[in-house]
Amino acid sequence: MDLRAFIRLSRIEHGVLTSLIVIASYVTAGGRNAIAMVLLFLSSLLTEIFLFATNDIYNIEEDRINRPDAPLVRGEASISEAWALSLISVIIAVALNILGVVLHYLMVWSILILITAIVLGFSYNYGLKRVVIVNNVFVAITSSLTFLYGLYATSSTPPTLNLPYLLFTVSFLATMGRELVKGAIDVAGDVRAGVRTVANVYGVKTALITAVVFTLAAVLISPLIIILAIREVYGLALSMGVAMTDGLLTYICVRLLRNANYMGRFRSLSLWLWQSR
Repeated sequence: MDLRAFIRLSRIEHGVLTSLIVIASYVTAGGRNAIAMVLLFLSSLLTEIFLFATNDIYNIEEDRINRPDAPLVRGEASISEAWALSLISVIIAVALNILGVVLHYLMVWSILILITAIVLGFSYNYGLKRVVIVNNVFVAITSSLTFLYGLYATSSTPPTLNLPYLLFTVSFLATMGRELVKGAIDVAGDVRAGVRTVANVYGVKTALITAVVFTLAAVLISPLIIILAIREVYGLALSMGVAMTDGLLTYICVRLLRNANYMGRFRSLSLWLWQSR
């Protein structure tokens, strides 16, 4: 497997963004240890590589339609190479977390969050992606656990009303919206592979309307982030980011309702907006 195939198979750019979110959540929750941040970054990145690579392994039939340029479809990487990359990545990810706990850089509850993300993500890849609605819920939870991973890395008993909990909730809702739109985009490949989504079971229009509802629910809840964060050092920057993101998410929701052909743009923009928040 060459470097280009490795980067495309592992989606390393997404892993880096996810890892940065985990670090941000850790700092927001009061964490300041540099070694803990390195351990969190690497374990998150390697977990993402594991999930993306196994997704390509089990998703190869859909990708023949929806992503014909995928590395496994094009033969740029073999199934055995993808499995080797996946297993090495997840083993090191868990080992780094355990090391952090043993050396008292991370709290023990962080292991539970990491294992939960691994199990949910792999269960989705292995077969639950074919179960309507459950597939979207699993992706939304797995993606949003990044906020709780950073939180529980620094505290085993965080307060009930905590910014990472709120970020988890808003992320879950926004990701549900994005995944519903993704299902509408990938209808052809999903039908061929037996993947049941809201789009191919209840119709593309229903999927897009439901996606807008979830996305706007995230927008409506997100001002609470400003209320919790405004007195913090990072409060002004985060508040401005939330306000700008909410405005753009509302805009792309309106565009999607007016024109279903906007769904590709909706998915890419919603992913970028939430991860950059």
